[in-house]
Amino acid sequence: MAQLDTPWTPQQTRSQFAAVAWLRWRITVNSLRRKGGASELVGRIFLYLIFAAITLFFVVGAAAAAFYLASEGHLPRIAWLLWGTFVLCQFLNIQLGQPGTTFDPTQLIRFPIRRRTYTSIRLFFGILSPANIVGTLISLAIAVGTSIAVPSLWFYALITLSIFAATNVFFTRMIFAWVDRWLSTRRAREVFTGLIFAVSIAIQWANFNFNPAYNHGHSTHERISPQHLHRVASFYHQARPILAIFPPELTSASLLAAHHHDLPHFVARTLGCALFGALFLAIFALRMATEFRGELLSNAASAATTSGLKPSSTHATQSFIPSAASSTTFGISTIITALLGKELLYLRRHMGILYGLLMPILLVLFFAGRYASASHSEWIFPAAVGYTLLAVAPLSYNAFGFEATGSQLYFLAPVRISDVLLAKNLFSFLMASVEVLAVFAIITYMSGLPSLQTAIAAILWAAGTLAINSVFGNRRSFSTPKKINPLRMANKQTSQLSALISLGVLALSAAIAAGAFLLCALLHAQWLVIPIAAAFATVGILIYTRSLRSIDTFALAHREPLFAELCKQT
Repeated sequence: MAQLDTPWTPQQTRSQFAAVAWLRWRITVNSLRRKGGASELVGRIFLYLIFAAITLFFVVGAAAAAFYLASEGHLPRIAWLLWGTFVLCQFLNIQLGQPGTTFDPTQLIRFPIRRRTYTSIRLFFGILSPANIVGTLISLAIAVGTSIAVPSLWFYALITLSIFAATNVFFTRMIFAWVDRWLSTRRAREVFTGLIFAVSIAIQWANFNFNPAYNHGHSTHERISPQHLHRVASFYHQARPILAIFPPELTSASLLAAHHHDLPHFVARTLGCALFGALFLAIFALRMATEFRGELLSNAASAATTSGLKPSSTHATQSFIPSAASSTTFGISTIITALLGKELLYLRRHMGILYGLLMPILLVLFFAGRYASASHSEWIFPAAVGYTLLAVAPLSYNAFGFEATGSQLYFLAPVRISDVLLAKNLFSFLMASVEVLAVFAIITYMSGLPSLQTAIAAILWAAGTLAINSVFGNRRSFSTPKKINPLRMANKQTSQLSALISLGVLALSAAIAAGAFLLCALLHAQWLVIPIAAAFATVGILIYTRSLRSIDTFALAHREPLFAELCKQT
């Protein structure tokens, strides 16, 4: 990539950028030639279309809101839209994560590359995240809406909002680079996930309590006293001098200055926003300088020196080997018991999964309170059960995501892959059972005990759905595995196509259940719901057991893609 005996030239830097771009392109093209690559491409295109539709909704809404505020002479209130854009970007970054890279960019430090070049490459590696795209498009939509309402501001709006969009992107790149450094320890990940969990609860609580859509059309003024409004207004006026120095307020103030033909103040506030962007970029470069010197974010070294690791590791290894003296525990194979314990350990140490499991329960708590008095309250429990399955069902599509290089040991140890997957599926069923019990208790407390036939039918439907979902998930775990790095924030648990298949299975199963409920209601034979649900569960379990008998042969035929993905360096 470069010659060490000659001075460095800009041409060499351009050649390095071209080489990295060509490498990423070739890896992407070659990935489509692998088995299942075309289906993954179809899944990505489908998800991109859904994402584009959602993005269009936000973009059009932002443009319309900016047009209304500017046309009504409320330019300062555009700051509300900009703060909303900033918050939305960070929320999407947490929920969707950063785009995955086709290779580890830290490997570039092996080559004669300058630190400035490495920083630029790392900056552009994650710059096209969904959140950054949405934030940039919304910022430009606000500029368009403002320009249509006040045509004389089109040039100023384009400049200041372009700078705001770039500042927002630099902030995202900066914060995620440092968050990955802060989350290199398990304790920090637990604290950070707990913080996100608390903020999410507060947002959802406010949404369900003050949004008229969830209050049977009642105005929020009926739920907010004048004292509350006074406190909020007082807090806003006290905090406004502090908020005025941040990019959203600076951008809004620059538009107001341009509208009043106050060019010096427009330039000053626009430069202030640009200085924030430069500061975020400098902090990002500081983090990249540490990476450039060879820092490796891993807690493996500290784990190796932890006292008691060897005994627990030895015990875990021995627990996988069947004993002639005692091969069962309470009628369950010791292999299954050991694997269940290991899956529980994974769950305890991955706060992201815990977050995904607890959040649906809390949302059901909010929903149950709002719709407890609805005329069709018998649908609350089945709908809540279906919603909670959204958190459990995708986990079976990447059953070995946490195993990394340890996945090879399953093919060396005296165990059957079918037993391994059975244990992993049983653990998913147990998690779903806990979720369903929690939902049942919440709904019973909030709106009364659901009818017995509805509850039994919903539980049978959930059992059949999870069984059928596991059939697809077990095979996708080998054909399209995805390594999960707990040191990286917001890792995607499965591939795009696997996520679509999971949603498709749940949607089709829910449609079948809804059709059965409606048919029984039309026939005035509600007692048929239980036999239909029992038949559905029986068919699902039979399909699952039949599939499990042939999974060992399937695993042997697809072990190479599994090892290639899970054993790669990250």
